[in-house]
Amino acid sequence: MTSFLDTITPEVLHTDPYPVYQRLRRDHPVAEIPALGCWLVTRRQDVRQVMSDGQTFTTRFPSAMSDIYGSENILSSSGDTHKGMRAGVEEIFEPERAGPAREYARKLVIERVSGMRGRADLMGEALQPVAAEVFRWMLSLEVDSTTLLRLAHAVWPGILDPGDPAKLAVSAAAMNELDAALTPWLEELGPDPSSAIARWRHVTPGSGCPRGVAEVLPTIRVVLPSLPEPGWAAGSLLVALFNDPDQRRLVRDHPELLGDAVHELLRWMPPFGLVERVTTRPVELDGTHLPAGAHVVAAIGSANRDETVFEQPDTFDLRRPRQPLATFGYGEHTCLVRAFIPAIVEGMVAGVLDVHPGVRADPSEPSRVAGWATRYTARLCVDGLGDPATGYTQGHRRAADAHLGVARG
Repeated sequence: MTSFLDTITPEVLHTDPYPVYQRLRRDHPVAEIPALGCWLVTRRQDVRQVMSDGQTFTTRFPSAMSDIYGSENILSSSGDTHKGMRAGVEEIFEPERAGPAREYARKLVIERVSGMRGRADLMGEALQPVAAEVFRWMLSLEVDSTTLLRLAHAVWPGILDPGDPAKLAVSAAAMNELDAALTPWLEELGPDPSSAIARWRHVTPGSGCPRGVAEVLPTIRVVLPSLPEPGWAAGSLLVALFNDPDQRRLVRDHPELLGDAVHELLRWMPPFGLVERVTTRPVELDGTHLPAGAHVVAAIGSANRDETVFEQPDTFDLRRPRQPLATFGYGEHTCLVRAFIPAIVEGMVAGVLDVHPGVRADPSEPSRVAGWATRYTARLCVDGLGDPATGYTQGHRRAADAHLGVARG
């Protein structure tokens, strides 16, 4: 007899992982899934333990990802090595610095969408290009954002399907192109406190020598695939608002609630839904015994919908009281840019809604959200660009500007 666990395949999860997660949380919170070749962890308390306990659940293990990124990168390092890698850039990504990133994202979106009328693909024409440019600006990278976005998308096939040599080859080629573009610049890069990458290279705790280019490139490689993340999240948020007129009106009439909407989106549908670890020793997790060397996948998307933590977790509701999320991780590998992603998403969505208050989903090309390792809308086709919205006034626009700290000239 086929068990429920035997029915769980990548194809099923790609379509919609959330019904599967719900049943796993209830009946099999730590489950070995044959078709995935891993132990899938779905309850929030267990996901937190996997992500927090680096001594038992390590990021240091041979994988196709290590081949793509390079073995000595910030994601797979731990302990003192990891602390040293983070030390040079943490100051650049302090939460109070997220405000300028939000304003820059909003400014760039406004520039891109101001001339649009009627229909457009907001994902391809605005959200993704802006997300890439903001990341290029944040890291002071000397590569144009169009190239960065192209390379980021080229890397994803190998990340999502590391068992396919052809896809891994595409990812490797993208990384090699990135290395070739950045190496001459990095070799000449001197100390510069305003540049994240310069600080990364030249601030080496306990040493007067700068990091070599070969030490810096693997971590830049890790950052590259995250370039689309704010654009994906912004697109998902717009879709959620299009699908719920009441919450759309709330954001329109109370712009100060947009930050709550972003937080709720990052709970309800985080763009990155999984983290992988390997056990260093036998361990018991939620009553299940895992052997040493077990491949463990913690489902962030499931943890954020745990019924024991969130009431009606499958419902998007920006009025939900804020609670901590699993989205940006725990422990030493907590996301370095955890304050910046929500700020960038807020800036982009604010820019779209401010310029085009009447924007709506294009009924002739419905958006389709898919994926489980990453979950997003590849195309966001909209209509109503240039149309007014009933009840949206210039006063609301001034309130939005005041909330985002942007003064009109």
